[in-house]
Amino acid sequence: MEDARALAREALSRLRGSNPDYAIEACDHALGLLLPAGPSDALSDVLRWKGSVLRDRGSHSAAAELYSQSLAVADSLGYQPGRAHALNCLGTVAHFRGDLLAAERWYGESARLAHRLGDRRLSGMVQQNLGVLADVQGRTDEAIAHFRLALVAFEQEEQRDAALWVLNNLGVLYTREGATARALDTLDRARDLACELKDVVSEGTVEENRSALFVEMGRLEAAELAAAHAFGIAEQRSDNTRRAAALRALARVTRARDPESAQALTLLNRAAALADLTEDALLRVEVLSDFGDACRDCGELARARECWRRALDLARLAGFAGVIAGLQTRLRRPSAEETEAVAEATA
Repeated sequence: MEDARALAREALSRLRGSNPDYAIEACDHALGLLLPAGPSDALSDVLRWKGSVLRDRGSHSAAAELYSQSLAVADSLGYQPGRAHALNCLGTVAHFRGDLLAAERWYGESARLAHRLGDRRLSGMVQQNLGVLADVQGRTDEAIAHFRLALVAFEQEEQRDAALWVLNNLGVLYTREGATARALDTLDRARDLACELKDVVSEGTVEENRSALFVEMGRLEAAELAAAHAFGIAEQRSDNTRRAAALRALARVTRARDPESAQALTLLNRAAALADLTEDALLRVEVLSDFGDACRDCGELARARECWRRALDLARLAGFAGVIAGLQTRLRRPSAEETEAVAEATA
């Protein structure tokens, strides 16, 4: 059992690195040692850790199955820390899929249990996840409050790996609020920390968000470099979710240079196809929304409206209040055919 734990902990240290295949192999080796011995705390942990490797590669269904198995083992033993962590992990999968009610339920139960156990790291992780949840539902002040609580918890416990996740999310929020100087400082801190910790997954995600910030600042060369670096990381890890997100970032740079760029349409078409292979509901909404905007700018209005309708349907299903209003505004604008008909009727 100790050998299995050592193997799995090595896998855990590499799960956010450039070689997720190794992490999966190490977890499988550990599971091969643990499963014949029956339920154990170690088995619950390793099942969860392997689920997180798969989740970070965009394999959310497989991750959810492992998290459920981890929870079942923890419950059979009365292993409360394992239960608390498995509940939080199940919440992340529900969140990715756009089932926000289920995510909030899982997170809430995990938070209560973590508080009873005095697990400050897990409490911070749940606060961070609740912040992301509040943000996509348009509750910005609540999101900031959750992020700050999480950051305090992680800094007090000197959990730098977890602190960088919060810094990344705060950077995204500051970018959207137009606080570019604060956003740049926060995202730079997150990137430096990710590089120091060799957390390649987080490094790629932060680079996507730095690219978006640089576009807002008009620094298009820096934006392109950050997006290209994010795409390189996603390619190295064979991660379709992050590939789609990086292609979206590259398309954003291309459109900033030329709103009518056909290359942007090509990039977003690839991003949409990859996003459809994932279970990341918010990413699919964001890619479709951008695709619609690019089609509109290129004069393909019918195609634009179809993209926006699909994005709106997904956003409504998931409860992404933060993006619904913008999509509704786009769709309320009259199409070219409708404008022409009105002009002819009033001529």
